[in-house]
Amino acid sequence: QIHTWHTSTGTTNKLREKADRVTMIKTIVRFLCMTSVAHARISRETTSTDDYESYNIWTSEEIKVKLDKWKEVYPDFFHMTSAQEKYGLPAAGTDDDCPFHDVTGCHNFIVTIQDFVTHPEGSYTSARLPEVFWSGCLHGNERVGPTSIMHAASLLLQAASCEALPRTKEKDEIAAARKCRHELEEKGIDEHQRKWLARLVSTRRIVMTPTTNALGYYRNKREEDGIDPNRDFPYDVEDAEDCMQTVAARTVNEIYREHLFQLALTFHAGMEVVGYEWGAPTWLGKLSPDDIAQVSIGSAYSNYGGGWSSSKAYTYGTMNDLVYYVRGGMEDWAYAGSWDPDRVIPCEPETFDGYPKEKTIYNNSTLRIFNMLIETSDDKTPKLHLGNSMDVLNKDTKGNGHISRNIRLALLAAELVEPYISVFKVNELRLSDDVVPLLTSGEESCRKGNTVMVAKNTQQVNISWTVGGSMTIDNTELWYAKLDDIEGRDLDCLKHPSDMDGFVKGEIIGATKGTSTFSATGAHPKPKEDEPDGPIFTGRIPIPSSTKPLDQIVIYISARVDQDWKKPPFIAYAPLVGPQSHIANVRTNPDWHHESAGKFVDGRLDWFSRPLYVILGDFEDAIGTQSGHTVGTLEHNVRFENHNAGQGGVLPKSADKERMWFPVNLTYLLFLGALVLALCLFCACICRSDGSEKFAAVGQMDDDDDYDYTFGSAPFSDRDDTEVELRAMS
Repeated sequence: QIHTWHTSTGTTNKLREKADRVTMIKTIVRFLCMTSVAHARISRETTSTDDYESYNIWTSEEIKVKLDKWKEVYPDFFHMTSAQEKYGLPAAGTDDDCPFHDVTGCHNFIVTIQDFVTHPEGSYTSARLPEVFWSGCLHGNERVGPTSIMHAASLLLQAASCEALPRTKEKDEIAAARKCRHELEEKGIDEHQRKWLARLVSTRRIVMTPTTNALGYYRNKREEDGIDPNRDFPYDVEDAEDCMQTVAARTVNEIYREHLFQLALTFHAGMEVVGYEWGAPTWLGKLSPDDIAQVSIGSAYSNYGGGWSSSKAYTYGTMNDLVYYVRGGMEDWAYAGSWDPDRVIPCEPETFDGYPKEKTIYNNSTLRIFNMLIETSDDKTPKLHLGNSMDVLNKDTKGNGHISRNIRLALLAAELVEPYISVFKVNELRLSDDVVPLLTSGEESCRKGNTVMVAKNTQQVNISWTVGGSMTIDNTELWYAKLDDIEGRDLDCLKHPSDMDGFVKGEIIGATKGTSTFSATGAHPKPKEDEPDGPIFTGRIPIPSSTKPLDQIVIYISARVDQDWKKPPFIAYAPLVGPQSHIANVRTNPDWHHESAGKFVDGRLDWFSRPLYVILGDFEDAIGTQSGHTVGTLEHNVRFENHNAGQGGVLPKSADKERMWFPVNLTYLLFLGALVLALCLFCACICRSDGSEKFAAVGQMDDDDDYDYTFGSAPFSDRDDTEVELRAMS
């Protein structure tokens, strides 16, 4: 319902004269603000890296302290246990090792990062989350990995916790949301990156062992009590007593038996390489059946890691070619242990009173993982070029270093484990949220977070989206249907639709194919400066002629990705079978289905966005203007349960331009103070001369209308404040 203001003709003229003076004052204020912001930006650009954290290698005790803190601060995202507590494994070492544990020996800590509110343990969605594993170190003196994945975990936890705020309209919640966003921005994490990190937490399960070889890391020794953990896995070994001798290997084995990982990283050092299969003597001179997908992902790790003056981007290729072959390596075991049983031997070690033989007899599902080797640095414990937190998610940052780039590699593994589509703009309204953590599942929750309203005379709606979690976008489509026409369908945000019966294809504007940000050629179609990183696609749908005000239209975006991964390589490979990994088949083979230990992996060809609801409003064309642009699209914000006019951003300013603090010198401050004082005196004169006019005007307004002059708290926005001139809405 649109209400208008009523005044007498004479009062209108007087108010118009006053409005002109107010406009002049606003212009002066805006000029002063622009001057301040410009000074802030110059100061920001010339500040040293003192504003950023310089990375250093963490000790075992520092890691333990940080883990304990996260367990307390992030209970909805972070669970921690140990191999000793969960699986009853012994602890390697003596009373002199890892004394901060208050137990004999060193415990092997296991961390799970997951949105436990959206995906409670034991739930349908939790059982189907795509899973990633990070191993900080199998060799205790190769020390870049543990610190790198700890920093990666820290970014994920901070971003997810922040993006979940505010959960209510309370001032404390809104203040906390502003504060955490500002803190992340000070670390170089902009709005798009914060949302990306939060999405990774809320749509994946990440399991990590910061110090897989806990005793070796504490002692700064390669082996665990004299035994090499990366020769301790039952693939291509010749003696049953030569595997599962170490607690480190048993820890990994126990974890893998409980999960269906698709991607994993194991961090080492001694060279600078991304390595994948094969790395066993049986397969010298041969590629793996999954080589096309492995090359694609290996190149992405190399590209996103980047380099600097003394260290080029990682070389990538097979371990047999770039490193050396080994028997009992973790990588080949994790990749082929379930489908190449001829090279798997049940283990019968004698250490630690033995280990059950049946725990190294595997089903057909568990071990089909791209468990890539990351040789982080030539120096196993580098002291220089570790990097800092300045723009750490940008591969071209001047703060790049050994830790910086491996933070990005860990996050990229979480990104690539599953394709997704993110709708970010409807008409000229950029949506406030992507995936909000800590929301319960269900259609009603989904509608609140993905609903917009358009003007009654709207004839078509433009949609913009990006596709992630993949390297090549083979095709993308836009689908729509009136909600009344598909009544009874399950439209839960956390489940893909089984078919598109009842939906109609929309029109794609421009490209229908593309490449990801992490490809060698970068994102295509290329995003604009204020758009998310990734290929940007646009389409439009017509508003069906039968649509009435308050009718709803449901929109899905679909994408088909990485279809070249379904092929084996064109040159010598072995065994002579098709691709065997979960990661390749889950996006190319709709008949792929595996389950183990209560976890599921299902293949599909088409991946879908969360449903977007478009409501036809009862206002004619627009509700007002923002920054000189007509506002004809409203957003329903899940955090506030109210209609949000342009709060998501009509042609928004980039988040990285917002500054809440800037240094000023004394001269500049005095000059600014003088201008403000003069402005205040000028305003006082105007108010004195026009005060009676204001009350006269109010007195002449239509007495029959009830006007509410109280303005409630504006919903939280992480963009620059902008004026939105609106006619009052009920």
